[in-house]
Amino acid sequence: MLCSSSAAIKRISVSWLIMANNSNFKSHRLSRSDDAALALESSTKRPRTMSTHSSLKDAFSSYADHLNALNEKRERIVKASRDVTMNSKKVIFQVHRISKANREEVLEKAEKDLAAVRDQHISRLVKELQGTDFWKLRRAYSPGVQEYVEAATFFKFCQTGTLLNLDEINASLLPLSDPSLEPLQINLLDYLLGVDA
Repeated sequence: MLCSSSAAIKRISVSWLIMANNSNFKSHRLSRSDDAALALESSTKRPRTMSTHSSLKDAFSSYADHLNALNEKRERIVKASRDVTMNSKKVIFQVHRISKANREEVLEKAEKDLAAVRDQHISRLVKELQGTDFWKLRRAYSPGVQEYVEAATFFKFCQTGTLLNLDEINASLLPLSDPSLEPLQINLLDYLLGVDA
């Protein structure tokens, strides 16, 4: 089938070449009456208005500005999430070094470092996400939140022998939020993935 179609295309192209080289083949010219009809038709066409073009350009410009702002926000959130991840890992490694001899000292330092993670890095994440549909940007901040959950629950377990539950973690984040806006709350999936890690 492929060979027959390529052969047909070759035959058509050869016939067009023969017809174009044929001396009897003449190009079609428009007569004066055809030229006048075309001129009349083109003069009756509706002229373009700048307002339509300008409003369309303005609309696309505003969409581009919105997408650029969203991408910049996403980049800031990813950076804040990386900072949360890095500092939470430090707390986890610190708590792993616990022994009978240094238990109180290690837990005291880990508590200060965990509070610093919450007050510096999680608060920056909360401020970036406030007033937005933070679920749209979930993939940007979820790894950092999971690592924070792991650090907080591991610290609480080593300190008291009990797990920090989701309501307690969310309650600790409420003071970081503006009360007039919807607060960032850790969802169940991020909590479970953080505890499971």
